[in-house]
Amino acid sequence: MTALSIPEVARLEQECFPAHPWTQDSIEECFQNPAYHFFVAKNDAGEVTGYIATYIVRDEAFVENVCVTETARRQGVGRALVERAIENCKANGASFLSLEVRRSNQAAIGLYTAFDFEIEGTRKKYYSDPEEDALIMTCHFGQAKMWTPFGDAEISFID
Repeated sequence: MTALSIPEVARLEQECFPAHPWTQDSIEECFQNPAYHFFVAKNDAGEVTGYIATYIVRDEAFVENVCVTETARRQGVGRALVERAIENCKANGASFLSLEVRRSNQAAIGLYTAFDFEIEGTRKKYYSDPEEDALIMTCHFGQAKMWTPFGDAEISFID
């Protein structure tokens, strides 16, 4: 994503999350923070049809927001964005990528499950308008370095 896409991302936020969208100012602020990584999808006309924002600290990565315009849903846009985010997180040394998703959002849960995200917990009443629990889903990337107070430690995940 470039700074030129920020107004379109803010418009997409309004469309997808009308009750609590990120403002253009908050998107700009995050965009300037090197821990945030933004990726956009565009249609043939060059319009932003989706975006994903992740936050990476040490070996931990989190999806901060992801949305796809209604007209571009079920066309592989969300899948491409999640795939690109995973690639970027791995390239930046993350050992996992975690996110919250509405318990009722079966389409998103299905997408994340296809990328080997697993449900690891619940955040009670995490969402409002309407109030709903969030599922915490995480995708572990296999062998990675984990930060500890005693230095980096090699770890492996066993299936």
